[in-house]
Amino acid sequence: MESFDQSLKYLLQHAPADFIGFGLGDATVRVLAPVPSVLPARGRDVDGAYLFARGSAPGGGIAEEHKRVAHLEMHRRHQSAEDLAVDVAEAQIRLFRRERRLVVSQVWDLYGDANAPVLEERTLPYGEGGSRSVYLRVNLRGLGCDELLGRGPPALWPLVALTRDGAGEATIERTRDAIEGRSTWTSAERADHLAVLWFVAEAEGVPGKLMRTVLSEERLMESELYKSIFGKGEARGEARGEARGEAKSVLAVLAARGIPVSEVVRERVLGCTDIATLDVWVRRAALASTAAAVVRAKAPARPARKA
Repeated sequence: MESFDQSLKYLLQHAPADFIGFGLGDATVRVLAPVPSVLPARGRDVDGAYLFARGSAPGGGIAEEHKRVAHLEMHRRHQSAEDLAVDVAEAQIRLFRRERRLVVSQVWDLYGDANAPVLEERTLPYGEGGSRSVYLRVNLRGLGCDELLGRGPPALWPLVALTRDGAGEATIERTRDAIEGRSTWTSAERADHLAVLWFVAEAEGVPGKLMRTVLSEERLMESELYKSIFGKGEARGEARGEARGEAKSVLAVLAARGIPVSEVVRERVLGCTDIATLDVWVRRAALASTAAAVVRAKAPARPARKA
């Protein structure tokens, strides 16, 4: 879910020290600078990478040997342990090769086990040669909502629905009040955190009707994050609606001409979301002798982009 992913990225980018410190069990973590998360040779970006240090140093300076790179991954996919191990190990190697610093990896297991530890160092094998990938696992599901709201850093509060008992109206309402009570955040920042609370709770199956009794649309619309995600969702909905209408037109033309349509063809037509393709299919439907001929031909080539 794109809104869920964008929400997580917003929190991480705005308060990386809270995430890193929570995963390390160390509130003295200081983020010194973001590290580029793009690893082209790997084929995909990591969710977050930051140069950080722990504790305080005399005179405020930090020795180079005390600086580390935090590598964060939000684990939300159904993925085998070996694939996860390879992903983490590959990112560690590429980050180390580029930054030449010790890399500390955290995997935030967003759908973990309520009976497992919240923080745990894991070593996963991969391949047949005894290779190992080591990372710190953060299991929010092993945390109670009272623990998160009582002792967790404020940046993590909007994730309360991911705790083992946090997807309820009373907890969402309590979290809303905690966020609104953060005087160190601007009103816009509080609105953005409320938007994350909404999207994460929605992803956890909390009914929208219940959420609307806790969070007003007017307050959410003060959030640029909410408006951005909501606007993209509306645009996608309109595009899907237009495509659905075109698909029905294809079937209507075939029906008017008395041409039978198999379930396979019907599903393909209704499943198509490309307007240009459906427009061609409508014209073919007026001439083709079979329904299969409408969708069998090569889809129209897209015009080349102008420089």
